[in-house]
Amino acid sequence: MIQEQFNAICSGARGKFGKQIVSYFRYGRQIIAKAPRKRPGRGTDAQERTKANFRDGAVWSARVRKSQELHAIYKAGRHGALNAHNLAISDFLQAPVIHHVEIGDTGIVVTATDNFRVAGVTVQLYNRNGQLIESGKALASGNDTWLYEPVKEQLDGCRIVVSVKDLPGNEAVREMVWRGRRWSMKWRGICRWKRAT
Repeated sequence: MIQEQFNAICSGARGKFGKQIVSYFRYGRQIIAKAPRKRPGRGTDAQERTKANFRDGAVWSARVRKSQELHAIYKAGRHGALNAHNLAISDFLQAPVIHHVEIGDTGIVVTATDNFRVAGVTVQLYNRNGQLIESGKALASGNDTWLYEPVKEQLDGCRIVVSVKDLPGNEAVREMVWRGRRWSMKWRGICRWKRAT
């Protein structure tokens, strides 16, 4: 892809030139790129999965553009040559990441990021028998951290499940078992994520 400031032959021109290149403008800059071509036949399984993911991402982007609230959020996050459509698809294709979970003096602190924005963090506490004893939303506390203050004070033996979601609904989950009696103990656990459907 070439970003052209001035070209005596095609300055101001738009569209396809033969079957070789396409020229278009984005945010006042002329872009000259190789012309897209249709692949003959079916691609590999990985290519077909990628195409399906992008189709689903385009559906999410259309939903974003129909919603004034969502469109305003993505529009505010634009940078460079990216527009709300590009950002929405990129956000759909990437799940949030849980970097760290620890117990501090004030409660359970979750550090999580997303390529666009973390929409929310939920914490669930289960007892030794696997029964849900507490659940709630963590509050954003700045610097990509979220704080959950549990009602239950004694967490020894509890299984804690932390769920982080982004705007499209992609979810990262980390499960841990509290094996100590002090709030400062670090956590160990498994992390998985699932794409929005």
